Amino acid sequence: MKITDVTPFLLRGSQTYGSHAGEAEATDQGDWLLLVRVRTDEGLEGWSDVETMGPVAARVLQGNGMSALGFRTIHEQLLGRDPADVEAIWDELYVATAYYGRRGVAMHCMSAVDNCLWSIRAQAAGVSLAQALGGRQRDRLPAYASTLFRSTPEENAAAAQRYLDLGFTGMKFGWGGFGIDPGADRDNVVALRETLGPDRSLMVDPGWYVEDAGRPRVRTMAETMTMLETLSGIDPYWVEDIVHPECTEQYAVLAGEFPHLRFAAGEQQATIWELRRLVRDHGIAVVQPDLSRCGGLTVATQLVVDTEAAGVEIVTHSWLTDLLHAYSLQFLSTLPQARWVEFNVAQSDLSAGVVQGSLTLASDGTVAVPDGTGLGVEIDPEFVGAHTVEHL
Repeated sequence: MKITDVTPFLLRGSQTYGSHAGEAEATDQGDWLLLVRVRTDEGLEGWSDVETMGPVAARVLQGNGMSALGFRTIHEQLLGRDPADVEAIWDELYVATAYYGRRGVAMHCMSAVDNCLWSIRAQAAGVSLAQALGGRQRDRLPAYASTLFRSTPEENAAAAQRYLDLGFTGMKFGWGGFGIDPGADRDNVVALRETLGPDRSLMVDPGWYVEDAGRPRVRTMAETMTMLETLSGIDPYWVEDIVHPECTEQYAVLAGEFPHLRFAAGEQQATIWELRRLVRDHGIAVVQPDLSRCGGLTVATQLVVDTEAAGVEIVTHSWLTDLLHAYSLQFLSTLPQARWVEFNVAQSDLSAGVVQGSLTLASDGTVAVPDGTGLGVEIDPEFVGAHTVEHL
């Protein structure tokens, strides 16, 4: 079997990050969305979403690169390769994109392609993706609602109650203006904890930077410490991604200052080398590889041994479409101790429309691992075709 085509699909929408659609739900990025399809000469194909700057990534995926090794497009490097050689292809792509990649857009494209290849490998074997990854340990996973902070305590409490009514037993609020006004932060998280009560899990994702007078900047350590003092009073299940991604050793310092808090991080890290370093720094309780950013399933599976040795929990970061949710479910279902899957309740119209039949939450707060061969979810070709635009 050989790879015959790597095609990006650049979708255009009208919603922007944090805008509201339906029942005041704050939406994810809804103005651009990039998908990639990998096809083989035997008719098998894999699809994945690509969480990055879509118009730029489309050019990285397809077209002519430069003649020298290290400047090739992913399409050029993959043509004619056996998709079953997933791990070897990962190593080759890392070299082939080295001079414009190694992280960022190129790594996000590599991640998506890697996921596609794992899906194709499973299809070729006639098994589910979980089976191809080593075997499913469970059929369902508890899901936590993942969304953005609203502006007021009343709005946050109303949103939390709505998620409880839907069946979620855990939820994460993040970004959306949190971390700018300590007094407002305190009022908002107290309202959330009071709504959830003591027995349901609340995760908080303040992010590692703020927008100050229209300019981004990293929080000072004093600001971070003040925020953690506030969060200490509401017993969060974890505090996420709060330090600069190049300074992950600070988690060990913060864990020493706040031993009762559990820190989570990993969505900003790419490659097994960065993720291993994060786990081995002994500052986090939860590592969050994002399968659309970290290097894909190849990297995530390599990380499992390190997390087991360190006693660190894996909960993938999956803030995008149901394609990413499905990849996360398939991977997490292979882990004996997986406790949560992130479920983006703030999907834009673009994110929500790309697959046929959305993944749904059961009344017990769990989501089923998709059945069938490969990934287990299907693209909606009419939706994708209607929203695809030309790109360079």
